[in-house]
Amino acid sequence: MMILAGCAKKQDSGSEGIVNLRWVTYSGGSIPLDAKKVIAAANKVSAEKIRVTVDLEFQPSDKINLMMASGEYYDMVFTSSWVNDFDKNASAGCFLDITDLVEKETPELYKTIGKYWECAKINDRIYGIPTLKDMGAEEMFRMNSDYFEGQKGMIIPERMTFGELEPYLEAYKKDFPDKYPLAMDKSGFPGYLNCVERIVDGIIVIPYDTEDGDVKAVPLWECDELTNKYRTLHRWYTKGYIHPDAATIQSTSADKSIPVRGGVAWRGYQGYSNPEQWGFNVKTSIYEGPYLSRSSEQGAMFSICAACPEEKAVACLKYMELLNTDQKFRDILGYGIEGTHFEYLENGTVLRLQEGSDRYNLGLYQTGSSVNASVESVSRTFLADPDQWAQVYKGYDEEGIYSKANGFAYNPGSNEDIITAIRAIYSDYSTELCTGTSDPDVVLPQMKKRMEAAGINELLDDVNRQLDIWESKNQ
Repeated sequence: MMILAGCAKKQDSGSEGIVNLRWVTYSGGSIPLDAKKVIAAANKVSAEKIRVTVDLEFQPSDKINLMMASGEYYDMVFTSSWVNDFDKNASAGCFLDITDLVEKETPELYKTIGKYWECAKINDRIYGIPTLKDMGAEEMFRMNSDYFEGQKGMIIPERMTFGELEPYLEAYKKDFPDKYPLAMDKSGFPGYLNCVERIVDGIIVIPYDTEDGDVKAVPLWECDELTNKYRTLHRWYTKGYIHPDAATIQSTSADKSIPVRGGVAWRGYQGYSNPEQWGFNVKTSIYEGPYLSRSSEQGAMFSICAACPEEKAVACLKYMELLNTDQKFRDILGYGIEGTHFEYLENGTVLRLQEGSDRYNLGLYQTGSSVNASVESVSRTFLADPDQWAQVYKGYDEEGIYSKANGFAYNPGSNEDIITAIRAIYSDYSTELCTGTSDPDVVLPQMKKRMEAAGINELLDDVNRQLDIWESKNQ
């Protein structure tokens, strides 16, 4: 905090009373070529409507982490459960407490976020602005329906269990003995850990479904959801459904012939089903979810620097309010400039143009809400539902599986060394477990022995002690 305060220089509000903000967001790849052009277009609108402009920077996770560690000044920054850890940095005092400010200065923003403010709280105080997107995780199989339904006469249901995929894999393997029907690379099957709330990676977890209602963190070898999934993957591996080198394969995206892939998305998402991309018709079948937890709801957020002066903090909130309530403005940062990067279709969705694909193509979560942006169609003939997000959030309300520890944030305190040690041990086994390469009944006892020697039981006791305190306050 002393470092941050030292960086908080009094800054010029800009010409004609316009407040300019340094906004740092995450980018896992290259900066969009037309970023400056798009930001200039957005600034023209925001300057007129709320007297606020931004200098938007796209930074990789290591650069953002360095900024946080050094106390470098910013006004707003991307934070989440997976990049620039929100719970860790909010607990450390890096982010501004906006609890009172957001409701007073931006009531429409406060109303829009609604119940999802909970994932942005530490000790019942708000330190971030959640991005409304796919707040829950729905895991699905993406299947070649031309083959399974057209050629084999099988039915791909809207939902199935994880294990119910096996007859489809078996049918393909029988027809093509030398091929591997299930796409798998070294990162494992997409979303395989989403069936639990992760307290320490996939090592210490809280299961969603507990028969007695007890909320307790357990090591992965005591979690039936994970161990059964690892056993299923290993069985599929031994039957030849998974490539024998899966644990070292970087990606399978280039092999369009693979008939079954995994995916994590939301109902109505078209990116997995476009026949123009795959060369065949694809159907998706959900096998788990939607799971909602603190970590899933923290998939993308923005926080304000703790050293931010009030004038700029209010400007940050007003900018976020505009992004969350003005669809046309949201679409600029989401898709670019209308007529250049995208166009509106008759059904109210947008179509990304070639220049948009080439020069301004990024995830909506990088610049704000997905829910408030126009829905993207993948082609003029393969149209998306413009109201898909209403259906997604209806699904959360009606079918959502909520973590019983939603809102719990573990403070590791002096246990960071234990966490580092068990993470190193986990890395020796995790890739082969999640690809089915290793037999979990052989390697999990080995992992357990090593982790117990490294102090995992002490760590578990501390996690559950804090969890008991949290539960007693939230009953």
